[in-house]
Amino acid sequence: MTSSLASRLGDIPGVASVVVDLDGFGRGIDVRLEPGADEVVVMEKLRALLAAYGVRQEREPRPSLGRSARRVSDLGVDIQITPIETGARIEVATASVKSFRLVAANPISVTQGLADAWCQVIGRIPIEIVSVEVDDQGDLVVIAFDGERESRGSARVGLGWVEALATAVGGVLGDGTSHLKQAAG
Repeated sequence: MTSSLASRLGDIPGVASVVVDLDGFGRGIDVRLEPGADEVVVMEKLRALLAAYGVRQEREPRPSLGRSARRVSDLGVDIQITPIETGARIEVATASVKSFRLVAANPISVTQGLADAWCQVIGRIPIEIVSVEVDDQGDLVVIAFDGERESRGSARVGLGWVEALATAVGGVLGDGTSHLKQAAG
């Protein structure tokens, strides 16, 4: 099943490469997108195929790694999430401070790395990412805990994964992004 699944996933337009390892230590399916691919369309097709193979339930996908840098100008930082062989490199920068993290390729690690780097560049005590999910309305929802209270940030996945992740993390940081949560919702 593994080789036929990999082959079928690789046939989806917009998919550059696929590695399927359902038995090893790093179990999972690694999908790399072609430059310029429509992430939302590709993810829908991936989810439908994985559900047909019984590997995934019929529900929204969990976030995956972005593949391009974006200027998230309303948030006041540059954010770049770059896939690397064993995970992702996350970089957050302002005009005067830059921070990066190397993280594992899973939603919590990527989100925590983004939050940690962001907190460093704005001079804030780090927060703990409690959960990262896509809800039934197609919103990426990030919940964080700062040691005293829990906060929630969300954004439409249709913005693109990097943009949605940046907006949701900006929302939990309370970094003047309430207008973005309203515009994204």
